[in-house]
Amino acid sequence: MRKLFISMIFVLISPSAFAGDGSGKVTRIYAHEKNNGAGVIMFAVQNHTTPPSSCPGHEWAFDANTDHGKAMYALLLSAAAQGKSVTVKGAGDCNAWSDRERPSWVMVDY
Repeated sequence: MRKLFISMIFVLISPSAFAGDGSGKVTRIYAHEKNNGAGVIMFAVQNHTTPPSSCPGHEWAFDANTDHGKAMYALLLSAAAQGKSVTVKGAGDCNAWSDRERPSWVMVDY
């Protein structure tokens, strides 16, 4: 019974439970090329709380080659140009860059 209970805890705890949150104005945004030629967008916001221990950096990084990545990049550029704050929810992993959390979504705050 105890093993079942412990197993259920691990199943119920999703990766997003270990994801960071961010908010505030975009303070840095730049494009970088990985060795394999893939484009990566990196950015920072004023507040990045609880990043996963596997991604200790206080910036975010995502793949610029996907439709989702292109949409987030356009949204970030627009928010930065207008001086708007954003809210960021992390994905809980550093799949795009080894020490930066990958954002799951970005929202412009009005």
